[in-house]
Amino acid sequence: MEISHILVAEDDPDTRELMEMVLRRAGFQVTSTGDPYEVLELLATDSFDALLLDNWMPKLNGIELCRLIRSINDDVVIVFCSGAVAESDKQAAFGAGADGFIGKPFLPQDLTATLSSALDIYIATK
Repeated sequence: MEISHILVAEDDPDTRELMEMVLRRAGFQVTSTGDPYEVLELLATDSFDALLLDNWMPKLNGIELCRLIRSINDDVVIVFCSGAVAESDKQAAFGAGADGFIGKPFLPQDLTATLSSALDIYIATK
């Protein structure tokens, strides 16, 4: 089975490092950035199976970024990983095109399970 390549978009360096470590230990290939505009550059130049997306980032929030990505790329799984966990926040994420959502703080096994589930659903519907 091919290793999934995950792009982590998280502006907090400690959280980003934790996510990278958890995902690598689970067998994923990981690229990460804290800059939402770099997310767009990376998506244009590299191939990713999924994007883990924080909602609260400087310059461009996750909802806006998700909508922008969906307008140009519908072939990547997008899972929000956010501290904004009210039902309205989740609805906004899914309305913008998210395939999954996990709240912060998260347990490592929940992060990998949520991501794996979103990837499995995407693969099953292709």
